[in-house]
Amino acid sequence: MPDTSGQIPIHALRDLLGLVRSIYAEWSSAGSGPIELEELRAIGENLNVALRLAMRTQPNTPGHRTAWARAEEAARDLGEFVKKHTALASTAQAASRRVLGSPAPKVLFDPHEKLRERYRRG
Repeated sequence: MPDTSGQIPIHALRDLLGLVRSIYAEWSSAGSGPIELEELRAIGENLNVALRLAMRTQPNTPGHRTAWARAEEAARDLGEFVKKHTALASTAQAASRRVLGSPAPKVLFDPHEKLRERYRRG
């Protein structure tokens, strides 16, 4: 869990938003389904709101805490999205880690973790 009382990393947040925009542009031109594109649009909107709030509020204020919350929600949603599309997993994990300041939970980015755990238990 990041220290949300401090300044949100603006550059990393921009990078994560850029990643989502790039995925959206690529998938849109490839004719991906409307559900996937809507998921990406919602993630991008959360990141955009977080970025705007973070840029115009001071750390440890209600607005800045809202920016952190929106960024965390978007990172979780992006994790769930890439869980369905494993080719994106490592890229999204690296970008989310830059915003959140720590490794993202593996459950969000590793769709095979449950299967490996099942085999470990026997």
